[in-house]
Amino acid sequence: MTGEEPGIHPPVETGAEHVHAHPRHVGLRWLDLCIALTAIAISAISLWVAIEHGRTERELVASNAWPILREFRSNGDLHDQEIGLGLSNGGVGPAKVRSLEVFYRGEPVGAPLELLRRCCGLGPDDASFRRQLPGGFNWAAADGIVMRPGEMNVVFRLVRSPGNAAVYDRLNGAIQQIGFRACYCSILDQCWRSDLRGVDPTPVRSCPAPAHPYRANGR
Repeated sequence: MTGEEPGIHPPVETGAEHVHAHPRHVGLRWLDLCIALTAIAISAISLWVAIEHGRTERELVASNAWPILREFRSNGDLHDQEIGLGLSNGGVGPAKVRSLEVFYRGEPVGAPLELLRRCCGLGPDDASFRRQLPGGFNWAAADGIVMRPGEMNVVFRLVRSPGNAAVYDRLNGAIQQIGFRACYCSILDQCWRSDLRGVDPTPVRSCPAPAHPYRANGR
């Protein structure tokens, strides 16, 4: 006699050199199989729940850091007799602006003076600049900056004066023919390209260098 009940195995087997634990069985093969499959299913469900929870947490963090850049153009909304062009961040997170491109009638423009020469009759030399824009214009960095939520970055501004009235009026008439394209990233390095008009920018893995970057301080 071994002292064991029929069909029931001891949970522990002992020997001279080892102690080995056995999984407990109930004696019914089909029931043992059901218990094992149930344990596997519970483990799989727990793993799936953990993965989904992690994904939800990542999406929540990303949504709380989501920027959305929009174009800004004004011919009087800032102050009377003032034209402004630039970007605004309407999202809930900071935007790292990697690049900005400016277009006039669909063609790329590399700098403010190039834009004014194409659209507004500005002469090609420094003498023309001094004569037609005696007060100059204001500009700000267009790329390599971080914009806070709600921040506006006016990259070009021209205030009307008697000396620049001709250039100003032509620019005012051409303002709707000026377009933008920007590539920017969130603080989590999620990146997008956008024409700054819609609310559905195109996701990209990273921001490549544009073929025709806009240099706010260039000519």
